[in-house]
Amino acid sequence: MAGRILVIGATGTVGGHLVAQLEQLGEEVRAATREPGRAARRTGGKTQYVSFDLERPETFAPALDGADRVFLMARPGDEQADRVALPLIDEMKRQRIRHVVNLTAMGAEHREDFALRKVERYLEASGLGFTHLRPNFFMQIFSGGPLLQDLETTGALHIPAADAKLSFVDARDIAAMAVAALTGPGHAGKAYTLTGARALDHAEVARTLSEVAARSIQYVPLGEEEARQLLARSGLSPERIERLIGFYRLVRQGFCAPVSSDIETVLGRPPISFERFARDHASCWI
Repeated sequence: MAGRILVIGATGTVGGHLVAQLEQLGEEVRAATREPGRAARRTGGKTQYVSFDLERPETFAPALDGADRVFLMARPGDEQADRVALPLIDEMKRQRIRHVVNLTAMGAEHREDFALRKVERYLEASGLGFTHLRPNFFMQIFSGGPLLQDLETTGALHIPAADAKLSFVDARDIAAMAVAALTGPGHAGKAYTLTGARALDHAEVARTLSEVAARSIQYVPLGEEEARQLLARSGLSPERIERLIGFYRLVRQGFCAPVSSDIETVLGRPPISFERFARDHASCWI
């Protein structure tokens, strides 16, 4: 009989969907979070919430106890994600974890100096079973966080993306891919690039959001310094601001435009479209 699944980042955008989908399958789930009591009160359900913090290695062994599979999210976007993730992988080896599904980032395999690529490499060399999930930008960046704040206050998207296209992916599809890799055969040693079925520029995004919100939403392309000043006013830390600026530099260079068929190949259906995402989250923009 399979053991429990530990979901790291269980209260995050992907982790929340993953926990819910695993619960529906009847899997025994342990959800790792810095505030387990608060998360349990908010979500309910059968999932056990356990204290876990990547900055506190003493939380690793108790969280992993009794698990045989792990969903690993090593802080995408953190330039030092490897610093905290590598000791966790070492503890997974000590606990004889059978399989690790690792949330990384689209294109990580092309950047050996990238923190998430270092995590990938370390996991590959660990002897543990693994599957890498490499998603593009989430569609959910428009339904929460700084971009939603921007829409609420200005009625526009102010982004340093020029006219570049991105093959946005829905977090629900990422979670579904994680479910497949955690519960089904044939995924060990695989790496999947996760995108939507087509690439959109932000003018197209704004038009789609306008349609579902029944109001005008504009896209205003910014230069890097304008974006830096806007992000600073939103309260983001200087480190996160520079990471975002760097990500959008890659966007403008076309790195986020390619479309992958991996979701359809594994799940047997097309990825969730941006139009469906917009309809499902229309209350965010109305």
